[in-house]
Amino acid sequence: MKTSIFQKAVLLVAGVTAIFIGGSILFSPAAFYAAYGISLPADVSLTNEMRATGGSVAMLGLLTLSGLVFARFALASTLLAAAMFLAFGATRLLSLGIDGQPDGGLVTAMIAELVIGTAGLAALIAARKPA
Repeated sequence: MKTSIFQKAVLLVAGVTAIFIGGSILFSPAAFYAAYGISLPADVSLTNEMRATGGSVAMLGLLTLSGLVFARFALASTLLAAAMFLAFGATRLLSLGIDGQPDGGLVTAMIAELVIGTAGLAALIAARKPA
């Protein structure tokens, strides 16, 4: 199966975004979250947990980018990207309804996640249709 330009673009944007966000959380969680008005307490266990999450997101970004390098992984990578970004965006949307409006940066992140996730879903749908 040939990978479309649209699918490649989705994989590139999703992969780079996940690596950037995950890497930022992994290497500098306090600075990353401060940009959203979140002040992390001096808690080694919390920092450990945040870095683990950041590492996971960065790894998912690398796996997403693998679909650009290895065509046989493109479909799985697109599914992974769509699932990851839709999950983040949908849970932020749920939180918005339950907890109220967070910092504007987090609302922007939610919108970006939903857009990237929806683009991934669209790429999956397009990939299933015969050319």
